[in-house]
Amino acid sequence: MGIVLRQSLKNVLSTYLGFAIGALNTLFLFTYFLSKSEYGLVSYVTSTATILSPLIAFGVNNTLVRYYTAYTSKDEQGQFNLMLCFLPWIALLPATLIGMIGYEQIAQWLSAKNVEVRPYIPLIFLTSVAIAYFEIAYAWARVQLKTVFGNFLKEVFHRVGVMVLLLAIYLHLINFHQLMWGILWVYALRMLLMFVSAFYVCRPHFSWGLPSNKKEVFLYSLFVILSGSVASVLMDIDKFMLNQYLHIGEIAVYNVAIFTATVIAIPYRSMYQIVNAMTAQFMNQKRVKELADLYKRSTVNTYFVSMLICVLIVVNAQQCYALLPDKDYNTGLMVLVIISVVKLSDTLVGFNNAVLLNSPYYRTVLFLGIFLAIGTILMNRWLIPLYGINGAGIATLIAFSSYNLLKSVFVYRKYGLQPLYKETLLTTFFGLVSVGVFFFWDFPFHPLMNICLKSLLVGGAFVFFLLKWNLSKDLVRLICKFCKFQ
Repeated sequence: MGIVLRQSLKNVLSTYLGFAIGALNTLFLFTYFLSKSEYGLVSYVTSTATILSPLIAFGVNNTLVRYYTAYTSKDEQGQFNLMLCFLPWIALLPATLIGMIGYEQIAQWLSAKNVEVRPYIPLIFLTSVAIAYFEIAYAWARVQLKTVFGNFLKEVFHRVGVMVLLLAIYLHLINFHQLMWGILWVYALRMLLMFVSAFYVCRPHFSWGLPSNKKEVFLYSLFVILSGSVASVLMDIDKFMLNQYLHIGEIAVYNVAIFTATVIAIPYRSMYQIVNAMTAQFMNQKRVKELADLYKRSTVNTYFVSMLICVLIVVNAQQCYALLPDKDYNTGLMVLVIISVVKLSDTLVGFNNAVLLNSPYYRTVLFLGIFLAIGTILMNRWLIPLYGINGAGIATLIAFSSYNLLKSVFVYRKYGLQPLYKETLLTTFFGLVSVGVFFFWDFPFHPLMNICLKSLLVGGAFVFFLLKWNLSKDLVRLICKFCKFQ
């Protein structure tokens, strides 16, 4: 766990820095400097681009992690690298052609409810390309077990760029149209920096020809592109479909709630970058005991930290909304609670993804995902017209809960790995008790002071609980080191 913990801690720090800047952008700069419609338009474009990006990448980022350590011959590894260079073009060229030929029909469909979307449809495609190629370059750095700078670019860089653009629009240096194009250039610059960094860490070696397992690699990429697209659909289809049924300003309200809840998944996202690569290595080398130990310790550590964050968000939610300039954002409170539960469940069972995607059963992710993606779309079509943004939240909860449950059952049956340890059950119990105690109780002070005081009490209670029951040896050791350093 040494390299995992060290890089994960650095990734957590950069990820939290990114989310702190993102919180400043999402909760204040966007809400103060842009109208709800403008903010909703930004969210719609970036969310739709995220949905398209796995298709553009053609699964190369996951394929690289899955097979890179499986080759012992330098020539075959070079052939593998060469093959991955050309795979994304299988999707990129047809997508470009379809976009050029059918642009008018696509534009009419996407802007049927909100006409302000129409001028920015090309941005959706271009941004998806920048996101896709960033992930490919980041995957190259990950297989070299160098994740820190890539994680910084992934979590911090684009948020700083967006913050600069928002400040520029506040100072009347640019207009909203220039802001939208500026966001594209931020993503493009991030992609270029990631390629420079990845090739500096290790310059790829290429050999003419195709690897002996070329068919297996191609089929894996094909399955991963579909499963990755399914995962993106499950995560962002709600914002896409909100544009089809509600005023685009509602996407802004929904996005504030979604972003706030996403903070819960930071520990999991930070640790997953390195755990995924090590899982592939252990599975390729059939090191079963090391895999089981990695799975348990990663799950226990991330779930405890994520539970603390979840409780802090839920018990302070009403006070956070009181700080926003537009009180209409308060309508997203129920969505915030629902998505917080979704993100917490992801941290509990999330490392099943690393096991499945690096196993012979990776197709299972696709089959489960397609079934649930269809269900999600149908539920959104049913629930959004009935309950608005709350309906989108409920549809997401049902879809992800089912998806996570099915994957957990499958991983347990095939590998005997499951996240329901004594430590995670105790963490769940203490989290529920904490929400019950602190949610309905507030200090009679300013909302910001209220948030600080409640957070100190909740944080202190969680640290005491951790040390009392020794729930995580890694976290206890980290706290002891910090106290000695102090």
